[in-house]
Amino acid sequence: MSTTTRVTLTEVADMTPDQLAVYDKFQSNLTRALLLTKNSAAAHLALGGTFTVGLLSLLDREVVVLRVARLRDSEFERLLHYPLAKKAGLEDTEIKAIEDGLYDQLPPARAALVRYVTDCMVDHKASEEAFFALREHYSQNEIAEITHLAGHSAMTAMYLASLDIPLDEGIASWGRLTEVQDEVRS
Repeated sequence: MSTTTRVTLTEVADMTPDQLAVYDKFQSNLTRALLLTKNSAAAHLALGGTFTVGLLSLLDREVVVLRVARLRDSEFERLLHYPLAKKAGLEDTEIKAIEDGLYDQLPPARAALVRYVTDCMVDHKASEEAFFALREHYSQNEIAEITHLAGHSAMTAMYLASLDIPLDEGIASWGRLTEVQDEVRS
């Protein structure tokens, strides 16, 4: 593992007013890293915020993100989403089964969800078997959102890992993240 930092994160004191407005919505190293791009930080965070008010329940969202976090070895995503998974009602034994892909230890709908996400991440496309097993429990619109959320989580994990972004000292708060989505639409 490299001992040198790959990128230098934007310091809060050096942020422009526009950058600070984005950072204030979600104060994390992820946001500081996204601010290295010219214009995608607010849009990336806004997209993440859409999933909090989308078609999926909190529990289903956390199942998707936890599985992606494990498959992409994203400690950042796990650190952020583990408390949300607990808040959604998942016990540690269920979280372990989700993360490890132990389908036989999960209820049928959750097992189908984990299998579908696994296919998407490992094979870059869900198999027909995984899609139709998931379709027994979810609408096509929910499956579209599941797929989109898995992709967004994987992109975030890849971005953080490739740039070697350090974990936050404390757990970042979702805070005003959904407000970013409203501002991007304006």
